[in-house]
Amino acid sequence: MKEQIIAKIRNNIEQMGHDLLEYPAQENGIYFTEKEKRLPLRHIFCWTQSFFTGMAYWAYVETKDSQILNWMYSFEQEYYDKVFATPLETMHDLGVLYIPYAVALYQLTGDEKMKKIGVKAADELAKRFEPRGGYIRAWGRMDDQIPDYVDRELSKDHFFRESRGLMIIDCLMNIPLLFWAQKVTGNRFYGRIAEVHADTSMKYLIREDDTVCHAYRFDEETGEPLGEENYCGYGKGSYWARGTAWAIYGYACCYQYTEKKKYLETSLRLLKRFLKESGKDIPIWDFRLPQKEPHNLDTSAAAIVLSACNLLEKYTDCKEVKDYIEFMYGKLMDYVDLDLEKNGLLREQNVKRTEWE
Repeated sequence: MKEQIIAKIRNNIEQMGHDLLEYPAQENGIYFTEKEKRLPLRHIFCWTQSFFTGMAYWAYVETKDSQILNWMYSFEQEYYDKVFATPLETMHDLGVLYIPYAVALYQLTGDEKMKKIGVKAADELAKRFEPRGGYIRAWGRMDDQIPDYVDRELSKDHFFRESRGLMIIDCLMNIPLLFWAQKVTGNRFYGRIAEVHADTSMKYLIREDDTVCHAYRFDEETGEPLGEENYCGYGKGSYWARGTAWAIYGYACCYQYTEKKKYLETSLRLLKRFLKESGKDIPIWDFRLPQKEPHNLDTSAAAIVLSACNLLEKYTDCKEVKDYIEFMYGKLMDYVDLDLEKNGLLREQNVKRTEWE
């Protein structure tokens, strides 16, 4: 199957060409349509482009095909310009954008320019830190201006209109960029911000029962905590599966860089609650859906948790971690779509869920 997945990645690269745009997921698995409507990397709203460069990275690791590496390098100027020429056109997903690109290429090649780009991305992420409240602001420009290039309809989105004083659980997958920057520069400034954000997330985004909320709002002027918010789960008070997956993986990364037990313990607590809710299988997209709502499955959440468990296995002999790895590798194979006409790799739903002991 590895060869077939690599073939799909090659096919995606060919279809994308040099149009690294914000391609939204499609139910039919075909992404690269209506390119004229898709957003370029320089647009502030973008955050998923590096999913494709990250997949290309792993294909290169397996094949050592220089054409794949050259394709990744063809976007160097775009990534450089986003943080050097237009740094205000960024948000907290700088980690999701730059870890699977500049950081990956630096680790792969030792290219000092990629290191420079990655560290600059960390600088811009650090600028989003709100000392009053102790968190990294998720969305919007830090000067609260809506860029002129944003169309009228998009400008009404909560991303712009409700971004002040907001942190979200997803950022736990961005702060590894700060830990990496500390590692390669020796400057503890980066790691300190990452840890404060991780600790604030632990306090406000994780509930006493180890469930997770998507977002939390603070008074921007005083830092006073105001309460839960939701933009990705079913609603306030819900329990979004993919957000939980981000948290499990994010705290595992925090432990990887700091070796502080509180992060490992938090990751494992969240994992065990996730397994309890999911029946140790592909989860529904939100664990607190009303019965009347469609209980669609979220293979992305399962894949993220599997990646987290691969990291956790290096640091713990926890049975749940080992069992999830053993089971979920095989289970996700039931959802892999190898049809080269489809760009997506994992289907949302395919086969009936089967609980495991």
